[in-house]
Amino acid sequence: MRSILYRTFLLFLLYALSGCSLEPKPKEQEKLPTWVNEHSLTQAVGSSEVNFQGVYTQRAAALNEAKSSLAHNIRSYITSSLQSHSKVGNNEISNKYKDKIIALSELFLSDAHQVDAFFDSQRRLYILVESPQESIDRVVGLDVQKKRTSLPVLRTRPFEKEELIKSRCYQKELLETINTKSTLFQNKPVWFFRPNQSGVLGSVGIAEKEEGRTLEEQKKVALSLAKSALIKEKKMRMKSRHELLKIVSDDINTEVFDSSAVIRSEDKSFPVEVKDIWLDPQSCELYVWIVGSDEV
Repeated sequence: MRSILYRTFLLFLLYALSGCSLEPKPKEQEKLPTWVNEHSLTQAVGSSEVNFQGVYTQRAAALNEAKSSLAHNIRSYITSSLQSHSKVGNNEISNKYKDKIIALSELFLSDAHQVDAFFDSQRRLYILVESPQESIDRVVGLDVQKKRTSLPVLRTRPFEKEELIKSRCYQKELLETINTKSTLFQNKPVWFFRPNQSGVLGSVGIAEKEEGRTLEEQKKVALSLAKSALIKEKKMRMKSRHELLKIVSDDINTEVFDSSAVIRSEDKSFPVEVKDIWLDPQSCELYVWIVGSDEV
């Protein structure tokens, strides 16, 4: 009898130690922001896996993918809007209008900007971009109705200077000069995810730490990248306004597009303001966030 009980107890013990379970607990599915799968036709999402060249390259790849999808979405939105509001006869759009719609979609793409971003557990980066829906609605002659994808509330934490001081990126004296103002989300400044805040056009530059490069030189590289991207986007927007005016002023389109809603913008240089700076204590990458000072 004792032998049977002993064998039974031994089997149970081995079973328990093996970690076996009759019903293994299913792996909890990662929760991504709602906007990854649910967004309007004037928005699009791009993603990019971890890039060995750094976050700057990873972000650029995700942005390019998002804008590529957005171009198709905008074209579909303009077409469906014109058809549903009987702006063209018999719900059919002729080739002459299709050419204009393609041109318009490319111009509105110039107004696209990053709305939000998110890293999943595998460090895959998702980016949400948007082209202002009200601008499109004005041009095609529709009543402007602001529709926004609600953004999730970010669970942020304060920036801890001590984390930076403990890093080995630079000497302590240099690290103490970096005063990040933003709170952090997913261990990055909030403005990395939402650089365009409160209607202000912003840009982020990221520079890797290189052997022999000083902190000041790293700052200059990051600032140069941020400024270059912001100026390029500004010029594209200005150019698009001029091109848009030509398109909507065309006699062919007088019945379809409302040219009175378009305002010509003058191309000019503009100063920028550095709003914040942050150094990743793990990778030693330096992040700089700037905005056009005329928009502050």
